[in-house]
Amino acid sequence: MNDWSPLSNIYKKYNLGCGTKIYNNFLNVGYWGHLQEGSLYKDLNGTQNTLMLNYDLRRGVPAEDNSLDLAYHSHMLEHLSYQDGIKFIRECFRALRPGGMMRVLVPDLELWIDAYSKDNKFFFEQYRRYGGIDPDIYVTKAAVFMGMLHNHEHKCGYDFESLKWLVEFVGFVDIRRTLYADGEVENLADLEPLDPIKIMESLCIECRKPEN
Repeated sequence: MNDWSPLSNIYKKYNLGCGTKIYNNFLNVGYWGHLQEGSLYKDLNGTQNTLMLNYDLRRGVPAEDNSLDLAYHSHMLEHLSYQDGIKFIRECFRALRPGGMMRVLVPDLELWIDAYSKDNKFFFEQYRRYGGIDPDIYVTKAAVFMGMLHNHEHKCGYDFESLKWLVEFVGFVDIRRTLYADGEVENLADLEPLDPIKIMESLCIECRKPEN
């Protein structure tokens, strides 16, 4: 395995599965097929003074053991299968220092199921309006629900019970459910800017690796 000590000695906060969300003071880790895997890119996406590592996180988190203060991932975990998701959370645990924090955002499966079962027309109309789908063909609530899953290549869904179980199973403690853009992580307003869909559908938790 590569020696990641130069990166994790400099960057103590990782933005994992970054997509196009590139943040200052983080090592942003994402995977793009048209870029060279394992390569570092500066100021990607026009964001100044940033660094992105092109890396497939299914291979693990590119950091030394017990080296990170924060593992942050937003709407990334659902893109992994359930078993790959467990492996990824274990990797986050390994990379974090004792007392280090992980913040996770995923679509709230319970919220979606509740909206579907109660025929919450407002919820589905908002998703048609802001969710990046074609409202002329995504007309029924079932179509919108499946569009949310398959159009974005989601492989798994989580409610609070299942997400809490997963992080506890791996070993995290002090698990706390938060609101979007609200929590202990610094500068959350920058990490989680105003986004109607993310605000509406996100399940957010913070947890810590035990001190001992």
